[in-house]
Amino acid sequence: MTFGDSCALLSCRLFSTFFYRKKISISVCSLHMDIRDEAKSAMEIVNIPPIISTFRQALRTFDDKLKSEFSTNLSKLKSMTDALKAEDLGFDDTLSNPETWNKPNKAPCTYIEVFQNSRINMSIFVLRPGFKMPLHDHPHMHGLLKVIAGAVNIRTFSEYPVTEAVSSLDFTVRARFEAARLARGLHKRRRLFAEVTTDRVCRSNAETCMLTPSISNYHEIEALEMPAAFFDILSPPYDTFIEGIGPRRCRYYHVANVISTNLVELEEIEVPKCFYCDQAPYLGPILA
Repeated sequence: MTFGDSCALLSCRLFSTFFYRKKISISVCSLHMDIRDEAKSAMEIVNIPPIISTFRQALRTFDDKLKSEFSTNLSKLKSMTDALKAEDLGFDDTLSNPETWNKPNKAPCTYIEVFQNSRINMSIFVLRPGFKMPLHDHPHMHGLLKVIAGAVNIRTFSEYPVTEAVSSLDFTVRARFEAARLARGLHKRRRLFAEVTTDRVCRSNAETCMLTPSISNYHEIEALEMPAAFFDILSPPYDTFIEGIGPRRCRYYHVANVISTNLVELEEIEVPKCFYCDQAPYLGPILA
């Protein structure tokens, strides 16, 4: 081997060693960057406020393009809503103070709009002690209700199929009430059989209550001895259009006839004069 060949070989070896070490250095640096990026990504996920995660999941759940995933997404949304607390929504603690509700001209219910578009409505209702939100429906809607302060008694109803398990005596009773209703000129008001599906007390540690277009679609909510607040998700919102029916409106009812322990007859009524709301601002994380 000539002197020139030796020099060339040595140069190649030095270059190879340098390149190999540089490659290792770059790989280690890249690995460290990947680890930092993963940690940063995990931290960002952890730091997302719960209500924002819930909001994003609600949009996904009620996206018409994802109907095939609806059941899975709804279950996930419920789990997220189960975990929500008053502080996650920036809830004003003064609304939980009974003294707030003793002020002159204070409405029996305070409404807080969290977010609304054509797909979902997210809101908070706060009820004064002992006040009952009248029995009302949610036409063609899904809904989730999570108590975040105080305690409420929730009573829900599902429309009962007339063709199932209704005796001749039941029909006789129904006919008598129907005749009386028509005599009072109430022929345009809706009347239906309904089965009691829920009647229980819910506190802030209770699971989310759910309603569908057919199950527990009618409910009344009563605050107990202290002011109570609950967070609501409805889809679609009231006033959106229903194909073949028109605007989606809320209707109110009373129990016109108790048929059995779990079966009643509901009759549509005017909006009860006792039910009116004032409003308060949403103080939680901005949703967009």
